[in-house]
Amino acid sequence: PVQFLTDRSNDLADEVEQQQCQEQAHTRVFTAVKTLDERSQDIVSARWLSDEKATLQELAEKYSVSAERVRKLEKTAMKKLQTAMR
Repeated sequence: PVQFLTDRSNDLADEVEQQQCQEQAHTRVFTAVKTLDERSQDIVSARWLSDEKATLQELAEKYSVSAERVRKLEKTAMKKLQTAMR
């Protein structure tokens, strides 16, 4: 009987809403990343947004600085992103 069929229209609406929220979050993150200087953008992208995450040492070699310096740059960039996304 019809009363036993599941109404899936709410499931679809939930999926669409979830996808829209993910797209908005994605846009907010990338807009915030664009506010960073080029090196910080690269560090954040390589460490957090890339499929193959770069190590601190790899980025240190790329920028001819210590891994500790890259870590500090990353930390500063992440604080700026948190502020920009509020």
